[in-house]
Amino acid sequence: MRSLILDTVTRGILPVTTLFALYLLLRGHDRPGGGFIAGLVTSVAIVLEALAFGAARTEAALARALRPAAWIGLALAAGTGLLSTAAGDGFLVHYRAEVRVSAARALHPTTTLLFDIGVYLVVVGVTATVLSLFAREGPP
Repeated sequence: MRSLILDTVTRGILPVTTLFALYLLLRGHDRPGGGFIAGLVTSVAIVLEALAFGAARTEAALARALRPAAWIGLALAAGTGLLSTAAGDGFLVHYRAEVRVSAARALHPTTTLLFDIGVYLVVVGVTATVLSLFAREGPP
């Protein structure tokens, strides 16, 4: 059963939740938050879209692209830990670089951000896989 109110609210809230998840992901590698909570926010948006527009439509649009994300994220998160091990440090010791944007401004990317992106992809990929299983009409 489709609901006009749910459809309208979902269309308005999906871009906002996507931007909020991106904010949490980028903010979290230096402060509380990060990949897990950003993945949960994105997962809530995916489930809300499935409730509003149907699980089959959402699965057809997103699941094929997002299902491999869990494995890619796991490889990325583990790879950041193994990178430090290969350098002779402990597992998941993070590194920081400095990239000059201008004479007065520099960016400081860290391997923590890569780890958070990996966690984000795992959470979103698992959600897409579970949604895909729920969208099927017969036994798995």
